[in-house]
Amino acid sequence: MAVLSVCAVAALVTLVFNLQSPVARSLGRGERLWGLLIGSDYEDNARHSDTLMAVSYEPQMQFLDVLSIPRDTMVAFPELPHVRRINEVFTYEFRHSGKSFGLASLALKSDVEILLSSGTGQTVSLPYFFTIDYQGFKALIDAIGGVTVHVTEPMNYDDSWGHLHIHFEKGTYRMNGKSALEYVRFRGKSADSGRVLRQQLFVRELLKQLKSPQLLWRFPEYARTLWSGFHTNFTPWDLFTLLLEARHMKLSNMRTTALPGQPNGQLWKMNPESTGQILALMKAPPPRAYAWGRSGRAIEEANHRSAEGLEMAPTVEVWNASTHPNAARYVTNLLRAQGFDVVKYGPFATRQQRTLVIDRSGKLRPAQQVAQALKGVEPDVVSRVDLGRQVDVWVIIGNDFEIQE
Repeated sequence: MAVLSVCAVAALVTLVFNLQSPVARSLGRGERLWGLLIGSDYEDNARHSDTLMAVSYEPQMQFLDVLSIPRDTMVAFPELPHVRRINEVFTYEFRHSGKSFGLASLALKSDVEILLSSGTGQTVSLPYFFTIDYQGFKALIDAIGGVTVHVTEPMNYDDSWGHLHIHFEKGTYRMNGKSALEYVRFRGKSADSGRVLRQQLFVRELLKQLKSPQLLWRFPEYARTLWSGFHTNFTPWDLFTLLLEARHMKLSNMRTTALPGQPNGQLWKMNPESTGQILALMKAPPPRAYAWGRSGRAIEEANHRSAEGLEMAPTVEVWNASTHPNAARYVTNLLRAQGFDVVKYGPFATRQQRTLVIDRSGKLRPAQQVAQALKGVEPDVVSRVDLGRQVDVWVIIGNDFEIQE
């Protein structure tokens, strides 16, 4: 009888959500969900879109794609002749819409669709937007009890005019809303590319924290501040649906990429061809797990599988960005012993504190397997798809890697 009661309550809750939430109905039908995440700053008495992420979620495999768009990305819109950067769109529309977050977000969403569709061979539609301002961001982090962050290099920045002072030494921090906001805003020597990477890793840790069962009990305490800091065309039922969905998603099913391109003065010029490849991956069925990697068998057997239509061993390049002179050769031998096909290794152009594993093919799983194969270190895994390199994975060895004798 108790089982029947539980089933009846579950069925009733499902029915209510389906009636109230378009997102719940879409997820129930297994439809891919697209949207734009906007982080809004407030500087020089104007609003900017400090953070931009195009998001695609495939519910059947619970696979999440995040494409970060640098704030300095070049744009040219005839109706906005004075706008040169994508983040200036939000500033312009916010000012000319009577300071409406909703209208500014809708305009930016439309212009991001145009940007991603221009010359890429892909048509991009982003039905939803979610804009969060500084106060909303800080309230969200405080509501979930903080986020654990690994600071890999000293972070120091002072802007008395903008009332921004950032000071972190290397180490692991449990950051509250105020310190987390400082962390994701920091640019440093690597400018937008470094900030994009930090923001992506932060989102991963944030999703991990959203799985906490205490979260639902803490939200009412911060509800008013949270709601005033969120600006979205999701309904409250949609947001609750997404929160429940996020609590069940595996972080291994998250692929984080960045808009391909190259610097053009102080701006970032998008590469349409490479962007089209990434968008095609975001629309395609999620990558399956490599048959090769689950068993950990030697490369000799893996090579024979190609005749059966199964995957070859992943190809890897190993680059030493650490102060350990023999690290690249050591990691190469380590990976080859486990069956990976290391095709190149050598020194990296710059030093790096934290080891990074980069998915170059968009398949994601080989990069995750390489990360698991590295002993004595837990590297970050991100996707920077470049099919022209014809290699699956890059390993960039940082100073956190320890050679085990």
